[in-house]
Amino acid sequence: MEREQAREQTERVNGELSSVWAQNRSLSASPDLGQETAWVSASQRGDALAFNRLVLKWERTVYNVALRMLQDRDEAAEAAQEVFLSAFKNIRRFRQDSKFSTWLYRIAVNHCVSRVRRRPQGIHFSLDSDNQGAPPSELSITEAQDGELLRAENRNRVRAALAFLPPDQRAVIELKFFQELTFEDIAAILQVPLSTIKSRLYSGLDSLKVRLGAEA
Repeated sequence: MEREQAREQTERVNGELSSVWAQNRSLSASPDLGQETAWVSASQRGDALAFNRLVLKWERTVYNVALRMLQDRDEAAEAAQEVFLSAFKNIRRFRQDSKFSTWLYRIAVNHCVSRVRRRPQGIHFSLDSDNQGAPPSELSITEAQDGELLRAENRNRVRAALAFLPPDQRAVIELKFFQELTFEDIAAILQVPLSTIKSRLYSGLDSLKVRLGAEA
């Protein structure tokens, strides 16, 4: 009888914990802007739980950015941890006159670009589809006809070809195609003029076309 009661109690506790975890994941996955702003404000006051909710919301996005930028799963996981550690240390410096996502993307991209630049020249990585996160089903862009070419290409080949682009171009293509951000958002994240963003994008697209054509 005691064993049965203990087992039922254990199952009940596990069920409650699972329910709380599911609620937290659901809440963190799609909070409204007001909720996220509240988490940021609480984090700036030293609330570690609030910052953890921000991590839960953004961890997959940051990891996927790092994965495509760095083309290595272990390095991407390490980079993602370092990005959130940097965000936690500097959260009080974040001025809420811009979106939290803009600030976090900036930390993530700058960190990944720095890692790529520290690599010996000629070192490239490539990944197959099983190693990627959950990118859009197709690359899409309305501002350039080159998007039609990329939509027709195998996504794995496109991702592999990204490894051969300069990190600045890779960052713009990542933010535009995979994160589906506007040119204005990307300019705010990278803190460069809009014209520079477009130049990097189209130069990167031209390079991708050449490499994809050579591999065809």
